[in-house]
Amino acid sequence: MTMKNLIFGRQGSLVASVGNILDNLTTTKGEKLQLELELKKAEYQFQSDALNQDVIRQQNILADKQSARQMATAIQTSQTNGRLNRNISAFLALITTGLSFALFFVILFFPASLEDRGKDIIIYILGVLSAIVTQVFSFYFGASLSPGDKIPSS
Repeated sequence: MTMKNLIFGRQGSLVASVGNILDNLTTTKGEKLQLELELKKAEYQFQSDALNQDVIRQQNILADKQSARQMATAIQTSQTNGRLNRNISAFLALITTGLSFALFFVILFFPASLEDRGKDIIIYILGVLSAIVTQVFSFYFGASLSPGDKIPSS
């Protein structure tokens, strides 16, 4: 059983168990209410800390993307860099995208020619290239997230 299921299970089994133990240890109704209040405060603090961690993670991801774009802008606008240095990332992006589309074309229109030559390897390479193309598009055309959007928790 995972910690999340233990704490937030069907009826919050850990919280309920602790509450039952504390009911047996406390004598007055005021003590029971005070302990219940402390448990609720601890639960809310845990949830608040988890949300704060999500916000920090979002800020770090967005800052990382922004610094990558700033670096690319600085390289492209630098007068000391040669044409290749200024455009290497664009060339690599175009080559990767072209290779991906070429492999898609081969797989769609010439599937029989792949049987002899390791179709599994070609499919694996296509998967890697597809992931890279996704990152290239995210970089050049902007990620789908803006600073106000929520990043899904993993």
